[in-house]
Amino acid sequence: MQEVVTAPFIFFLCSILFGMGLLFLYDIVRALRSVFHHRGFFVAMEDIMYAMFAAVISFLFLCTYNYGELRGFFFLGIFTGMLGYYMKISSYVMTSAVYIFSRIDHFMRNICSHIAKPMICIQRNIKWRLKKEKKNVTMALKKQTKRGGQSGTKEKTK
Repeated sequence: MQEVVTAPFIFFLCSILFGMGLLFLYDIVRALRSVFHHRGFFVAMEDIMYAMFAAVISFLFLCTYNYGELRGFFFLGIFTGMLGYYMKISSYVMTSAVYIFSRIDHFMRNICSHIAKPMICIQRNIKWRLKKEKKNVTMALKKQTKRGGQSGTKEKTK
């Protein structure tokens, strides 16, 4: 008799942890969104991908631990786990995840700026040289039009 009660109770506790894990993953997605801003279409795509991921993982969880049977206490366990996680832990996870992702963003921007510095110097040098060459060509064309469109040497035609 004890086995009959113990197995569903363990499954209920596992579904509580599963609900907490699902909301933890969504907090990570939310933290990424708050650090790396993007438009509504990509936010919707992230939500759809998360929902599909959560559905597949939930199905695998049910198949592994409950032989694919849907039970009410599975949904109650997920809801209880999500609610408890949201009330107690979510704010701390969000704060620390946003801090970590913002530090990673800052670090990556520093690396990219150090890598880009030589490229920017080369670009400025090329731009300056092209501007100087454009000025020389413009002056040569102005001199040519003042002379009547002829260059300094004439070709003899036969």
